[in-house]
Amino acid sequence: DSVAFFVSRSSKQMDAESGWSQKTLLDRAETPRKPGQNEMDAEEWTAKVHIVVIGVGYLFPIAAIWAAFDYWKELFPDQNVEFAVTAFYQVGSIVTVGALSLIDSFSFGPRILGGFLGQLLCLAAILDFRWLPVPSSVLYQLLLLVVLLCSVATGFLDSALLSLCSQYSSNMQGYLQIGLGFGTLVSVIYRDGTKLFMSRDVEDSTCAFFVIALLTVLLCISSYLHLMSLPASKHLNDSSDVLQAAATSYGTLSSPSAGRNTSLSAVLQIVWFNQLMIFANFILTTICYPALITAIPCRQMQSLASAEWFQTLLLTIFTLFDISARFVTHIRFGLHHGNIQWTVIIRALLLPLMIFCAASQIGNDVLSMAAVACFGFLNGYCASLCLIVVNEIPDLSAEQRKTCGRISAVSVNCGLCVGSLAAIALGNRLKLS
Repeated sequence: DSVAFFVSRSSKQMDAESGWSQKTLLDRAETPRKPGQNEMDAEEWTAKVHIVVIGVGYLFPIAAIWAAFDYWKELFPDQNVEFAVTAFYQVGSIVTVGALSLIDSFSFGPRILGGFLGQLLCLAAILDFRWLPVPSSVLYQLLLLVVLLCSVATGFLDSALLSLCSQYSSNMQGYLQIGLGFGTLVSVIYRDGTKLFMSRDVEDSTCAFFVIALLTVLLCISSYLHLMSLPASKHLNDSSDVLQAAATSYGTLSSPSAGRNTSLSAVLQIVWFNQLMIFANFILTTICYPALITAIPCRQMQSLASAEWFQTLLLTIFTLFDISARFVTHIRFGLHHGNIQWTVIIRALLLPLMIFCAASQIGNDVLSMAAVACFGFLNGYCASLCLIVVNEIPDLSAEQRKTCGRISAVSVNCGLCVGSLAAIALGNRLKLS
């Protein structure tokens, strides 16, 4: 009996620390599937696909604005647009998310649909810039205003999407992160394609680019509406008791605990360390992306120097490696919620090389590409993983995970905001353009 107890206890401990143990896998293989299990699996996969599509639209509008940096350089040759746009966006986003996080209860629908509709209107406004008969100085101010409004719309999404994912299976957060990576990748591919096939006129290519961007956001709205119509989402419209039972049936929760404190302060005492690592990881993201990457000059590959093609290629490399890394977050290398600080340490070691590529006169184009590829891979892996493992902290209830999602949204946006302000200071200090 003592041996059996020891084996059972060891397998449970292995499950908690590193995923399914061999014994657990054998037990699951031998256990007959319940009636209707195939339908539940199909529903869960459909929900995951919709979460990926929603993730694409989550940060897609600002990614599209960043991807059109060559157009902004043509319109505003005397302005460092990427640094200013990033700063305005992050400040507006953090103020919005901070204000919304103070509201204890909310409905997912109004925030998510309202956020997507706001993003849609902002992209439509930017599409109209081409035909506005105003001086470039006024147009520049309008751009910053639209970016600020876009950040408010995205703030509504920020305040809800991380909490939404916590109400499904425990790995749903990973699928949202894959969607985020695809959003950046899709925006760059759209821009590469429109520049390549409409290379004679940057205004025409940019117009086509933002029309495609509008259609992408409409697709994300449709995907969210379909997700909410699935049986797997029924518990989101029911009472908290039904929420607890439904979530448990999908394997997202440990045993319910009556009367568990779900206040911001109580949950923050549990997750503060992981939130600090989320904050630090996203500081490192916007210190380099996109402004520092697009400031890396073309030195040897002169065939790519015209029309900002070298910088466009760097953004493409970043997004390809970023999205690739988001698919392998199940490979942990021993990382978990208790030692996630290693992701910050490793990424910070790469920062001096990124600065060298942007500022040094003896830099090399191949080295710049390699550095951007490494930064992109670590960004996709580390930033995603820190958001995933915070939901794996033991004994968090469904409502506490929802609160944790709100805190994570604040941590993400605070990190992005501080990183973008640091990028502006760095750009001014090194006189980057």
